[in-house]
Amino acid sequence: PITIIGFALIIGVLVIALLNGTIRPTSVLVAKVGLLPGTMITANLVELRSVPAGGIPVDALRSVDELNSQMLTVGRAAGDFITQGVLGEMAASGIPSQLEPGHVAMAVKVNMASGVAGLLREGQTVSVIGFLSPDVANTLASRLDLQQQNQGIPTPYVAADLGGPTATPQATPTAVPPQAVLGRIAINGLRILLVPQQFRYQELPPDSDSTEEVFVSASSASTTSVIVLDVPTSPVEIAPGMFINPATLLAALDEYGKLHLALEPSDGLQTEGGIITLNLGELYEALNNDR
Repeated sequence: PITIIGFALIIGVLVIALLNGTIRPTSVLVAKVGLLPGTMITANLVELRSVPAGGIPVDALRSVDELNSQMLTVGRAAGDFITQGVLGEMAASGIPSQLEPGHVAMAVKVNMASGVAGLLREGQTVSVIGFLSPDVANTLASRLDLQQQNQGIPTPYVAADLGGPTATPQATPTAVPPQAVLGRIAINGLRILLVPQQFRYQELPPDSDSTEEVFVSASSASTTSVIVLDVPTSPVEIAPGMFINPATLLAALDEYGKLHLALEPSDGLQTEGGIITLNLGELYEALNNDR
């Protein structure tokens, strides 16, 4: 009996020691509020919280002094542990750490209509519908001609008509589509990297008071903003035999044309029958002839 009691005491002591090391409250740094990737961690964004030692990650930070003005590479919800694995240097943290090789981050201008009424959020994918006007092309062509003249590039020589034999009449050329605004889904599957806070649509809870309504109204007052997108740089074919860099196309549409962002389903956009370019001139003629 004495031996059994001795073994029981030893086992009891070991169990108590093991439990003490597992459930002993230990202070650890956690996020005080929700934090986005790229946020520089400061003391006012984190707090010390006592949790059982057995549930703390090995690389969790135990003191504010360990932050060293680092940035988050992964978003954190309120109460999540701040670990070394989610921190990084400023140059490699945030949006740069989310980009795959051959991808760049680009911002495009949007308003409430072209930006889906502020419903866009990070991680969603969008299609870019681009619009180009012939006025833009004519203006750019005029600028190019003027630049060539300023650089002394001679214009093509055209021989004068001296009353010689009349050329044989040629067949009537095929009618060309009218010059009008063109619209087309230019790029799809672009991932959203950043939506400014003041451009986000916010719903008020049913029991909100007038103070909250004023706050939300003020914070959502911005009707124009920019959206940061993850854009590939590998050339894609946008017309038969015409390849273009998506980043260049997006920048050109944003600067010289117009674009709308269209929110895609969670499983991606499926375009049955291919992508068709809309010519507003042809649409007008078709509708006008159908009257």
